[in-house]
Amino acid sequence: MSRRRPLLAAGGALIVLVCGGLGAVVAGRTPRPAEFLAVAQFVPAGMPVASSDVETVSMTPAPGLAAIPLREAGQVVGRRATEPLAPGSLLVPSDLSPHRGLPAGRALVGTSLAVNQLPAELAGGQVVLVVLSGTGGSGASSEANSPLTAGAPDRPAGSVLTQAVVVSVSTPSDSSGPAGAEATTFVVSLEVPEVAAAAVAAASAAGDVSLAVLGGSN
Repeated sequence: MSRRRPLLAAGGALIVLVCGGLGAVVAGRTPRPAEFLAVAQFVPAGMPVASSDVETVSMTPAPGLAAIPLREAGQVVGRRATEPLAPGSLLVPSDLSPHRGLPAGRALVGTSLAVNQLPAELAGGQVVLVVLSGTGGSGASSEANSPLTAGAPDRPAGSVLTQAVVVSVSTPSDSSGPAGAEATTFVVSLEVPEVAAAAVAAASAAGDVSLAVLGGSN
């Protein structure tokens, strides 16, 4: 009996060592939690992603996971969303345009619009038609030699100048109209095709631009 006990003790110690070694191997192969980027607030399609639009989540990586790691956060801010980004969703490379800023062939145009020249609750990311209203909504003169109308498109009211993406809509401000009446004015930044930028800018300066939201762009 005295001989068996050292053997049993040695065998038990060997089992403990083997189990410990196996546990260390398994633990070494198990992925550790890592930090990834998620969407913190809704971002419309076409809008640039701001630092406040993303947040950090900690999770264990899984095979095939395409989430963007926290270390690449500096490469995310300023790129545009290729589709509407919902809060709480993981940010993946396909959610973002390849480059920062405006795509080639696009231009950013500012428009000043009266309350009757744009739909209610217009928001960034919506796709709109830029239409010649023919109303001179900002009070600009409609005479052909007016500096405000020089270069404006010579088309009938109701003509569509181009399709555009709303980048931002300012908080409304009150301004005095030509007759002294108070008028609410919105400043809307539009991303338009580069070839249409001059026409949109000239028509806006003349107060002859209206916006119509296209279905499915909310």
